[in-house]
Amino acid sequence: MKRVMQKTLAAAVLLGCTMGAQAAEGGYFGAVAGVMATDIEGDNPFNAGARAGYSWANGFGVEAEYTTSIVDGEFRFSNSWVDVEADYSISTLGAYATYRSQGDLYFKGRLGYLNESVDFGDGADGSDSGLSAGLGMGFSFSEAVNFEAEYTLVEEDVDFWSGTLVFRF
Repeated sequence: MKRVMQKTLAAAVLLGCTMGAQAAEGGYFGAVAGVMATDIEGDNPFNAGARAGYSWANGFGVEAEYTTSIVDGEFRFSNSWVDVEADYSISTLGAYATYRSQGDLYFKGRLGYLNESVDFGDGADGSDSGLSAGLGMGFSFSEAVNFEAEYTLVEEDVDFWSGTLVFRF
């Protein structure tokens, strides 16, 4: 009996993800914040920024996003000869094609082009551009307000784990 309940609950959740109101067509903007997880030894930066876009009723859309570090990361390197510590920040600017599934609980995917800039506290900096991809889930609080939790691959050694509050107009 317990197994039947689990299967019924799983089927109801899947059905809820695919049913619901038709995807809203129109523009949106939002505030995004999250952790830039890097493979640099030390603390990761915390980024915040803005997102704007447009989605069509079929679920496809376009969006642009800018983020910058509001809490710098900390780079640490030490061995028997040297002990180095420096702050660093990451800024990103990206343009994406998106897809959101139907329903109040939905899945989101995005693929696009991103420019990433890294600035170290000692004056060193670098920049890189290339393809970026992301996956996430969203929840519609109303026709005008959504929350999205996402993972975005910034580059091979940088991942952005974020949450976004989206306002539709």
